[in-house]
Amino acid sequence: MSSSLAIILTVTVLSIDLVLLLATLVVRLVRASGKRKDHALEEQLLQQLESETLHLDTFKPKDLLRLFNKLSPTLHFNEIVEKEFYDYLTSTSYLRKVCKRLQSFSVLGRIEAAAKLRYLAKDPFIRETMLAALKIETNQVVILYLFQGLARRRERKAISIMLTKLHRATFWMAGRYRSLLLSYESQLLPYLLRRLDRKSPSMRLLICEYALLYSTEVLKEYLATQAQTSNKQVRITALKALSRHFPKRLLVPEFQKPHYQDTLPFVIKAYANLQDKRLIHEMLVYASHAKLHDYLVQGLTEMSERDPSLISLLLTRFVKHKSVPQRKILAKVLDNRLSYILESQEGPLTPQLSDLISTLVDQLHISGLIQYLNTTKDNEKQEAILALVKQRAKRQKKLRGLLITYLDSDILEKIQLKPISEKGPVAAPHQETPQRLMLILLLVITLLIFPLLILVTELPNLVDLTAREILNLYVVRFNYLLVYYSVTINIIYLAVLAVSFRAANIQNRLWRAKDGQMLFTKGLLPSISIIAPAYNEASNIIESTNSLLNQQYPDYELIVVNDGSKDSTLKTLIEYYNLEKQDKMVSRRLSTRPLRGIYTNKSIPNLMVVDKVNGGKADSLNLGLNVSTKEFFCGIDADSLLEPDALLKAVSVMLDTPVESIAAGGNICPVNGCTVELGSLDNVQLPDNFLARLQSLEYIRSFMTGRVGWASMNVLLIISGAFGIFHRERTIATGGYLTKSGKFHKDTVGEDMELVVRLSRYMREKHKPYRVQYACNANCWTEVPEKWKVLRRQRNRWHRGLIDIMLFHSSMIANPRYGRLGMVGMLYYFIFELLGPFIEAQGLLFVVLGAFLGLLNLPIALMLFTSTIGLGILVSLSAVFISEYDKPLYSWKDISRLFAMAIIENFGIRQTISLLRVTAYFSAMRKNRGWGAQVRVGFKASTSQTKTK
Repeated sequence: MSSSLAIILTVTVLSIDLVLLLATLVVRLVRASGKRKDHALEEQLLQQLESETLHLDTFKPKDLLRLFNKLSPTLHFNEIVEKEFYDYLTSTSYLRKVCKRLQSFSVLGRIEAAAKLRYLAKDPFIRETMLAALKIETNQVVILYLFQGLARRRERKAISIMLTKLHRATFWMAGRYRSLLLSYESQLLPYLLRRLDRKSPSMRLLICEYALLYSTEVLKEYLATQAQTSNKQVRITALKALSRHFPKRLLVPEFQKPHYQDTLPFVIKAYANLQDKRLIHEMLVYASHAKLHDYLVQGLTEMSERDPSLISLLLTRFVKHKSVPQRKILAKVLDNRLSYILESQEGPLTPQLSDLISTLVDQLHISGLIQYLNTTKDNEKQEAILALVKQRAKRQKKLRGLLITYLDSDILEKIQLKPISEKGPVAAPHQETPQRLMLILLLVITLLIFPLLILVTELPNLVDLTAREILNLYVVRFNYLLVYYSVTINIIYLAVLAVSFRAANIQNRLWRAKDGQMLFTKGLLPSISIIAPAYNEASNIIESTNSLLNQQYPDYELIVVNDGSKDSTLKTLIEYYNLEKQDKMVSRRLSTRPLRGIYTNKSIPNLMVVDKVNGGKADSLNLGLNVSTKEFFCGIDADSLLEPDALLKAVSVMLDTPVESIAAGGNICPVNGCTVELGSLDNVQLPDNFLARLQSLEYIRSFMTGRVGWASMNVLLIISGAFGIFHRERTIATGGYLTKSGKFHKDTVGEDMELVVRLSRYMREKHKPYRVQYACNANCWTEVPEKWKVLRRQRNRWHRGLIDIMLFHSSMIANPRYGRLGMVGMLYYFIFELLGPFIEAQGLLFVVLGAFLGLLNLPIALMLFTSTIGLGILVSLSAVFISEYDKPLYSWKDISRLFAMAIIENFGIRQTISLLRVTAYFSAMRKNRGWGAQVRVGFKASTSQTKTK
């Protein structure tokens, strides 16, 4: 290559870098100016509304429609003002253009038009236009937006259209349609009654869901029929409706001797809902079925909570009954209600209560007893109970362990037991036997591929050369190959970033097309269980939990799993949220380390703290899956903070595709340098620490931009464990997170990526269409390492996890059976992420060697600089540009610091991190040591005391 061509290429790349830097600044200025203009227009309109002197012609129709849609949900215009808006807007040519866009070739254009018109659907012309568009529309996502705009006005003509389209929809989108149809409430019933003979599963499910929400006598027998159908979802929904509204209908032989195993739990629920003490005997007949014990305990406990007078009856039956299964069930029920029993009983312990307590302690049902002993002020009764407990604790080692774990220290002293600081054993590190032979083979192939390539291409020239000349030729050729490799990988990065830019723009426009009423329509978005494993997180746990409890989401629960922490994590949670230990029914669909206790507070119904024996993050997530009850779950690190709308944004992208989404993720942003107030970000800024600031740029490049592109191509293979959302049933069906005690009897240190790969593989092998989503505007903030030692350990774990996953799923790599997942996604990670660091390390070595031997002439030096440094800067600047394009995250000062990092990181830092991955490869040849511990310094507070130490 000539020097002039090399100079031209170098100058071109550097010029593009400069243009991109300036473009980012210009975009920020334009966005800021537009934001100020929008604010001024909004203030002007609000002033006119306040003074009741509207001059709508002073606004451009486009701006006026946008402001009307923005203010309508909060201001609730009166009919006169609303009519003024309708009359003016419908008379403009702009609105006619919007109506025409409902017939646009662009799907996004039709969605945006539907979103702009939804607040005007009360106008007859607009309403008829939207109905006509709905009738002929074939794209299921557009149908959703059109129907939502009509459903908010309870437009009855849309019901028949949607009932026709319901059976043509995919299973996922049919669920969204049903949610909007159910929002019509009683208006929907006549349409359903005319379709009771329909065989479509979607229609039958819709009717059963309606009967579940609204008690309707006319549907009782229909429910009884559907409760015996073979379609599981229809059957379960019908059984739920019957047990809730018509429980007596289930107490007949056809349901008490069912064809399906899942019927009897609803029969027991029906008994409990009837709240008739005369039926308790009939309920306990089912005690002979071991699988129904938990349902019987739950049902009887609920009955006694609603009617405390039943407790004496249960106590009498417990004392007199001889049946071992029934006594076992009654013991659990009485344990659940023991605090109430003891507090309501005045005076000393009766012989009956003493016998009950003794039996419960012998059977290790001590949750209620622990709760009472830790909270009671009745010293006499406490002493009597402790005397019973002390005798048995001397004989039972397991009982002593439970008492030491859960009783307060002052009470332990009374029964001569010493509290321990470490609650339970720590799980042994992962000890998987490494696949050394495979790793060595891959290493040899990687190290020889370039020499062999050079040997094959230069073989005729090597015959007459000396050893020194061969070395010189090899160094020069290798440097050229390094240029080709660097250009290739950076072009891939830039191509993915280009896809990301388009995808992020579409995603942001679709987010603006949604509104609160749409997103909070009951059942439109799937319910979520947030599972937060916590191990020694006392410094951050309250801020993190508060941020998760502050999520703006219609239906979610938070499960904090204390993984046998050695510090005060559990105690901090119990004291701060005033939690009480409860016994709840927990299925063991996934094998985990033992559960030690569940803590709740009735005033915070969506919070649950689970205490377990230490088993690692994956084991904690599996236990959370067993405890959870929602459709999806969100795995999140307990030291992370979610923005209030992060969950809403991450899940809402699932509405924009007609096929099922099995997973979704969001951005991970370093919280270092930010200030945190009671679990909420008070101020966002880049960290002052150099390493943390470097990772801020890395995270923007990897999360906020790169993964959006991979997701849009549906080959995204990794969703960060710090913030990932997964389909619960699909995850359980594939074995949950990998652990030694699980389905595959295997551990991994890369459980987040491994789960995405396994879920995608499962869907491919089942030939089911699916999407793995990524939300570019959903942010999760977490602490990143600020010391090289900690960063080195983190990158070592990441790369070991990648190696383990690639080897475990090696049959997918370049396998056409898995489509683009195997041919693009897995192949890319194998070549450029797994083996790439060795190529880069060799390249670095030969660049140094070439300089030492004086072989780096101007063309080679310039091309190496352009391909590694110039294009590297371009990739980083492109990522910053994309992240700042729609909504700026950082201040002007911080953006300038990011620009500086985009340049500085290419001069030694990025190469050093690449070398860390090389050392991780050799580390993977030793026994897997798990994740290890990361030291947490805690969030930076905006006040002097905002977190619990």
